[in-house]
Parts: sequence; structure tokens; C-alpha cells
Amino acid sequence: MRGDSRLKFFRRWALALVTASMCLAVPTAASAEVQPYGTNDAGGFRNVLPAGENGLDNAPQLAEFRFNKKLPPHSGDQLPLYANLLYASPTLTHEQIPDYFKDATFGVKEGDLASTETPLGRSDVTIQRDSSYGVPHIYGTTRAGVMFGAGYAAAADRLFFIDVLRHSARAELSAFAGGAAGNRAMDRTQWMIAPYTEADLESQITNAKTLYGAEGEKFVKDGEEFVAGINTYIAEALVNPDKMPAEYAALGKAPTTWKLTDVIAEASLIGGLFGEGGGGEVRSALALEVFEKQLGR
Repeated sequence: MRGDSRLKFFRRWALALVTASMCLAVPTAASAEVQPYGTNDAGGFRNVLPAGENGLDNAPQLAEFRFNKKLPPHSGDQLPLYANLLYASPTLTHEQIPDYFKDATFGVKEGDLASTETPLGRSDVTIQRDSSYGVPHIYGTTRAGVMFGAGYAAAADRLFFIDVLRHSARAELSAFAGGAAGNRAMDRTQWMIAPYTEADLESQITNAKTLYGAEGEKFVKDGEEFVAGINTYIAEALVNPDKMPAEYAALGKAPTTWKLTDVIAEASLIGGLFGEGGGGEVRSALALEVFEKQLGR
């Protein structure tokens, strides 16, 4: 991928990763003060599944599910909305939207607050979760604080899942999750689509700074803070079993430190999935160059 395409794609992937698990707001106050419901919101927004569906099951929760079929909190409470939408969609009206999409307005409604926390060592971050769906709402006094909080909350909700993704992105799913036929097939496919070495991944970070100056530097800093948030949660999970996904024990593994190249690698994986396997990047880049010469950027 060309340098400008890589950076744009990296940006889209980072944004998607953040917004897939939370809604963000940055107050202008001198501390990570929580703002009232609806502050800085565009006037109301609704979604289903993307923001806040819990992906964590620790060992006690897994055991309870196996014996009593009880799901962990917020791991399936949006599924009825999503499933029923299938049957309502042909005649869906504006008034029915709240029946199938949850409220995603910035902030937590009065009476709907489940928890408030500040990650250790980060006084510039406050994370609140609502009772209705467990969605994390992140407030920061700095841009870095918000990005850190985004990574921390993403790990809290998705740690094992994003770990699977970063190994799949490097064609190492078999080494991480076992050599089942499906895992080996996915590794082969990913390696054909994006056979990037660690140096290739690192060069995309370096090029962001070189090609785009201060803007690229700011973006790399965002990614570094996001990764720092993930690593802070990992450090907590290693000493607190309640925060550790049970899947790691099942595989006989433990989560390891994240790097910014892990996010770049995941971008290649998502690009391959949504690009239906890729393979046309060079032709597309050449076509783009021709169009830009003829029509302008």
C-alpha cells in the first residue's frame, strides 16, 4: 500500500477499534471531570452491538456458564435487539428505531451509572460504565488521556479477542490457539494476503512521522497511548484473576505486552477481510495515480 493509503487506513482502523467498544468525550475542565448526559453530543445517536457488548468471561463466569448456562453481564443483552431487527426491517418506521437500537448519546443518563474508575497512574482519565449495557464512557483532560482510556477499556472488554486478532494478523493463529485445520488455513490465507515482516510493520510507523510531520507524529502518539492503556490492563489482569479472560488458562497461555506494530498488523487483517482477500492493491494504486494526474488530487 502507498504511504498515504497506509496512514489513512491505519487511522480508519484505529477509529474503528475505538468506536467499536465505547463512546468518547473530552471535557475542557482542569481534571477528568465527568460531564452530564448529552454534553457535546450532536443531538442523539443510536446503534446496536458495536459499543459495549462485553467480551470478557473470567474463570468463575465460565464455570457458571458451563454448569448453569448463565452468561456474564452484558455479554448478550443486545442480541435480541439485533436479531429482532431482521424481522422488523421491511416495514421499520422512525418511531420503532428505539425498539431495535440502543441510545448512544454521549454520557450516562441519571440513574443509569454502574461504575466509575480511574486507571492506576492516570489522573487524566475517568471511565464510567452505564448499567443498561455496560458501555464505557471515557473522559480525559488531555488527548493522550482519552486514547489511553480507550485502550484500557478495549482491553477490559476484548482482551482475548484482540489477542486472537493480532496473532491472526501475523499468520500465527496456530501458534497461539492450536494447530486445528481451520487455524492453519487462516494462517496460510493471511500470509498470502499480507506477508509483512516486523520491519515492514515498523516502517509504517516511521513513515507516518516522516511523510506527515506533526500530524503523523500526533497520530503515532495516539497509537502509543492506546497501546499503553491495553498494557496497563494486562498488568492488572496478570495479578487479578477477575480481570483475566478464562480462555488464556484454557490454552495454557498468558497475555503478553502489546506494541504499536500489533495495531498495524491488525489493520492488514481487517483490510484483507473487508477487501475480500486483497490482491488488487498495486493495480488500484496505479489507477489512482493516473486519475490524479488527469483530474487532480
